Amino acid sequence: MAFQSPFSKETALGAHAQRRSNQSGRTFFATTTLSSVKPSSKIREEEQEALKQDQVRQDKVWREFVEAERRATKYWYQNWSFLKDYDPLGKKKEPEQLPEYVSVFSDKIPSTTGHVIGSRMNTDLGKTLVKMDYFLNYGKRKKKLGEELQPS
Repeated sequence: MAFQSPFSKETALGAHAQRRSNQSGRTFFATTTLSSVKPSSKIREEEQEALKQDQVRQDKVWREFVEAERRATKYWYQNWSFLKDYDPLGKKKEPEQLPEYVSVFSDKIPSTTGHVIGSRMNTDLGKTLVKMDYFLNYGKRKKKLGEELQPS
């Protein structure tokens, strides 16, 4: 037996309704037919479709979401920022000491042809940049056309 929502359009006082009450004394009306009860996924789809059609409501929901995100960011620093100072075991993290001097050019990977990109290239990003530099400058240089592309 399904309970009918008090917010539904049809009333539960129809011919097929039965009156029930729980231990606290609240009265519920249970219907015997399931035709008036919609599945929750169908209700959600209808609500989302109505929201898409109502652009003012959609804008209001978006503004509320942005405001909630800003509030959450603000309160994160107040409530959870201590987590960045401790490791997973609860011990205080020691700040990492940086070296006095770091060479701009890498010893392991050569700098690019323009000598603009060469700083700390021993990373995945640096290796990708070196490959991109090669393909942009040397990968597309003039070549002799293949036999099938030669003018006859």
